[in-house]
Parts: sequence; C-alpha cells; structure tokens
Amino acid sequence: MQGQGRVMRLGLGAKFTLTVLTILACTMAANALYSLYTSTRFHEKQLVERGRALGRLISLVSPEAILSFDFLLLNEYTRQVSAQPDVVYGVILSPDGAPLSAYIDRGDPLVRERTQETASDDVLGLLRKLDGDPGLIRLEFPIVHNDAHLGRFLVGISKTTLNNEFRRQLEVQLMALTALVLFLSMAIFLAFRHSVLFPIKALISASRDVGRGQHAMVEVKTEDELGQLAIAFNAMAEEVRQEQAKLHRQANFDTLTGLPNRLMALDRINHAISRASRSSEKFALFFIDLDNFKSVNDSLGHAVGDELLVATGARVQAILRDADTVARLGGDEFLVLVPDVVNELQAEEIAERLVRAISQPHTLSGRKVVARCSVGIVLFPENGNTVASLMANADNAMYQAKATGQGSAIFFTEDMNTRLRERMQMEQDLNQALELGQFELYFQPIFDTASGRHRGAEVLLRWQHPERGSISPAVFITLAEATGQIVGIGDWVLEQTCRYWAQWHRAGLGPEFLAINISRVQFRKRFSRRLSELIAIYEVPPSALELEITESVLLDDHNHVAEELNSLRAIGVTLSLDDFGTGYSSLSYLKRFRFDVLKIDRSFVAGLPTNGEDVSLVNAILAMAKGLGLAVVAEGVEHREQLDFLTEQGCALAQGFFLARPMDRQAYAAFLENIPVGEGVVQLPRNRNKQRIVRAG
Repeated sequence: MQGQGRVMRLGLGAKFTLTVLTILACTMAANALYSLYTSTRFHEKQLVERGRALGRLISLVSPEAILSFDFLLLNEYTRQVSAQPDVVYGVILSPDGAPLSAYIDRGDPLVRERTQETASDDVLGLLRKLDGDPGLIRLEFPIVHNDAHLGRFLVGISKTTLNNEFRRQLEVQLMALTALVLFLSMAIFLAFRHSVLFPIKALISASRDVGRGQHAMVEVKTEDELGQLAIAFNAMAEEVRQEQAKLHRQANFDTLTGLPNRLMALDRINHAISRASRSSEKFALFFIDLDNFKSVNDSLGHAVGDELLVATGARVQAILRDADTVARLGGDEFLVLVPDVVNELQAEEIAERLVRAISQPHTLSGRKVVARCSVGIVLFPENGNTVASLMANADNAMYQAKATGQGSAIFFTEDMNTRLRERMQMEQDLNQALELGQFELYFQPIFDTASGRHRGAEVLLRWQHPERGSISPAVFITLAEATGQIVGIGDWVLEQTCRYWAQWHRAGLGPEFLAINISRVQFRKRFSRRLSELIAIYEVPPSALELEITESVLLDDHNHVAEELNSLRAIGVTLSLDDFGTGYSSLSYLKRFRFDVLKIDRSFVAGLPTNGEDVSLVNAILAMAKGLGLAVVAEGVEHREQLDFLTEQGCALAQGFFLARPMDRQAYAAFLENIPVGEGVVQLPRNRNKQRIVRAG
C-alpha cells in the first residue's frame, strides 16, 4: 500500500516518462533478445554445417583405411577432426559398436566433468555420458563402401564458445540498452516538460489565480491541442471575470442609480472607522431621506419617481469630492460618507449644500419636480464608534429632522437616543397593552349648536399605562401606525364601540351616532368587510356609526380608496372628513370623494371670534359645506364666544371642553341617563353673568 501511495503521488511527467520508457525498454529488450537468439541460431547452424562437412569428409576417406586396417591413419583422421575449434571428440565405431579410432579433447570442460565419472579409456561410457547434454551437438555419419556398412563416424561439437559469446553479447546489449534508456528517459522527460508540463503548470497556476479572483491570461505559444486548451481556458477565465464583475456590481451597487448600495456603504464606513481610529481623525455621515417621495410616485408615476432618484444621486455626487461616498440605501434613502471632517461647522456646511442641491427643481419627463429632504448628521467618534451605532444614530437624527419640517438637517444628540430608547420601550409595551386590557374608550359628546340637543359622541382611545399613567393618543397612535399595531387596536376600538352602542340601545340610552377615527393603516386592510361583520354581529344600524377619515387616508391609491369609500357608503355609514383645512388638497378630495360631514379643525376654532383670518376661513368652510349639502362639526370649542359665533354662522354641530369633556364608558352612560327622555336637551355653561338654557324647538 505504501508503494501504491508513492505511485499515486508521482507527477504527470514521471508517470508519462515511466510509461513510455517501460514500453520502450520492453520493446528494445525483446528486439535485442530476438537478435541474439537469431544470431546464436545462425552460429549454431554454422557449427552443425562445419561438423557435417568434417563428418562427410571422414566418411569418404576412412573406408580405405578401415579395409586396410590402417589404424594409424584412422587415428590421424580423428585427431585432425578433433583438432578443429569447438570439436569435443571424433570417434569411428565398427558395425558392432566397437571403437576403431577415437580422439577426445580432454581439456574441454564437458569432457573433464564426465571423465571424473568414467574411466579415461572407456570411450563408449564417455559417449553415453555426453549423449543428451544440451551443451553438445552430436552428429553421426555412416561409413559405407560398395554398399557395405563398415561403421560409423561420431562427431561431438561443443556449444560452450557459442554460449559464452551469447552471454557476452547479452551483457553488451544490456549495457547499451541501459544507456539508451537513461538517455531517452532524460530526453523524453525534458521534451515532455517543455512541451506539456510547463503549459499545464501555467494553466494550473492560472486556474488558482482565477479561484483567488485574479484573471491573468495564459500565453498561447502553439496551435496544437495544448494551444487550443489555453485559448479555451482564456475564454473561460474572461467569462468568469465578467460574471464575477457583474455579481460584484450587483452585490455592491444599486441597479437603478449605479451608486454603492447598503452593503458597500457599510463596508466603507467600517474602513473609515479603522482609518480614522489609527489617525485620530473624524468623519461625518449624512443620512438623507426624500420628503413626500410617495406622493411623487402616486401622482406622477413610478417611472418619474425612478428618474428623481437617479437625478438626486447624480446631483449629490456632483457637489462632493471624489474621496466622499454617496450610496443609496434603498427606497428614497441615501447615505453620504465624508472623511477628514474637522468639526461640526464643516459638517453643517456640507449638510446645507446637500439640502440646497436636492431642493433645486428637476425637469423629469417634461415636468418640473421639486424635492425636499431631511438629513440626519453624525460624527465619528462623538456619535458612535461602530457601524451599527453610527447608522442607528444617523437614522434617528434623520427622523428628528423630518419631524421638524421639510428641508431640515439635524445633528444627532444623546437626547435623541434617549427618546429612541423610550420609543422602543413604548413599542414593546404597546404590543402588550391590548392583551393586558390597558386600553379604554372615552366619549366626548357632540351637540346641536342651535338647540343644545345631544346628538352623539366622538369615540376617543385612552391608554392607561401601569407605570407611566395616562399616555396621550398623540404619542402612541403615531407609534402604533408606524409599527402596524394600529390594525389590531383599531379593530378592538371598532368592536367595543359596536358592543357599547348595542348595550346602551337595549337600555334605551343610545345616542344617535358614535364617531370613530379611522387610521390610514387600518383603512387599507379591507376595512369595509370587517365593519360589515361587526354591524351584523351586534345588530348596529349603519347610520349609528360615523367614520372620521383624515386626509392622510386619501393620499393612498385613489382607486383603492374610492372602492372602500363606495363600499362604506353602500353599507350606510356616515362618512366624515376630519381635520378639514389642515391639508393641501382638501377641496380636490371633496370633489373626488363623497362625504357627509366636515369637521373644522380646532386650530381654526381657537382664534374665534377675534382672529380675522380664522373668522374668514370658518365662514368660507361653512359656506362651501352649505353649497355641497354637508353637515359641519366644529371641534375644540372652549369658550362661550366661540360657541355663539359658530351658532350665529350656522355651524350645526360642535364639541369641546366648554360643552363637555371626554368621559369614560360609565360616566358617559350616566350622562345619557341624566338627559330627559325624548328631549335630549342639556344645560349649557353660564356666560359670565347670565345663564342660557337652550332647548329643542
């Protein structure tokens, strides 16, 4: 197994060289052996032919000596034959096998070995010992005269010389083969290394570079298969480079504006923190959010909204340095990173340039569009020393800027962080308030200004926190809308309102109507379907419910809003436009959507009857409502003079602290019980020195 492991670790060059050399060595060895074998066979045949020639010669000349019994001559014949190279013996036998003449080379190794086993004069015994020896060629020739058989001539030829020559040639061949194999191995390895291994190693190195994100091209030197492989690799590496560049851009840049995205922005902030920490420098972050960007999308279309985002990013880039970073975080949010900021004054100047640049009018699709922005500013390290803290504080500062009005820039302060923590804690508490029964409904009566008759009440939500006490709706309603919790809370308010009205109605105390504020978030969640279910469950007549809808609800998708309002009108509930006059497009909404009631905001009522502007606005609203056939409710009535003015101007309904403060369910039930049955008349507060009793007609 260890040997196998070593083979498996051999390189491609070694494997190729060993394979080629093994084949070459085997081929050359086989060829050498074959050459030696054929050469030996040839020399052996020559020995045999030489022996045959001697044998035929002796068989021709020996009959005369045999017939004349000239044994000296026979011995001379056999001696001459045996004196020839490689001839071991020459023996002439009689027909009965008796030796007539014999000459044996006693110095031959074969004879020496056999003479030790037989007597030196035992020729026949020696011949028997030598018979069948692989190192001896035995030839036999008959001696005939006039067809008479006179005997046999035996010749033994040794192959010792031939075998020695074979061994010598084999050694020479092996040495030559070894030298040739070593030479060829080096030549093949060098050629393979230069022609194959070097290009392959270049491809391997380039492949590793591609894996590390580097894309060096491989030099193409030939047009063979390796050259084609290099060309294919270069094409693949280029495709990988382009794809990685595409993925890098998609991962780090915004597809719409081409600016760095959130991921790259966070990475650059992290680098800025490291650099500023080493050099004890400062840098500033500017968190930018476009104001009312949704209204641009809704009114002009998403294509124009996209153009505005692109133009805003380009405009911000144009007023900054190359070293500064402008990133789009998503939606209508941008981030600006400015290194090497000296102090707050420099950061403030940059923020002012940003606000001015963004607020300049844009011409998009042939239309002039003006954008405003809110900017939150943080400095490193004063406002945070981590990416998370800097981003959170910049975001918090931006929201504080947005709360102060459009086109504002605000530095982050610790007070903001404190308010943020309080907001987060309130969000957690709000999430449990409904389940823990901390919400309670209050009711503020609404009166007929002319007769003093009680008509109904506005339903108000109160949160009684176990530790903080009563929390104003102005605080938690906005938070509930931002977190989406208003959907569940609003549904609870709607159901409790229907339940209480049903209870009061069965007790004979029911008011004419209960007015409920509807949140923008709640209105989007198929509100009309849920309202129909509750009306059916508690058997509440639709006319007993008045839905107060603010202008913010109408800013959403107009088709959806129109469908929901038509569904509510089909149910039969009363629709009221709340806080009329505080928005930007109230008149257009009155034209587009049908309402039954207008509520004059308390900000217009507060200056009555002494403030000329408020008087003019209220009169205009009342005149418009009369022309459109709408009832009007004035809220925030806190003085007798306000009530008198509204009554004289024909405002039908009013509510406020002067008339009645909001009261909980039990107090409102007691209030209903104290109203004379069938009259609904209440005693209004005194006007300084006199008391006025307003009774129904």
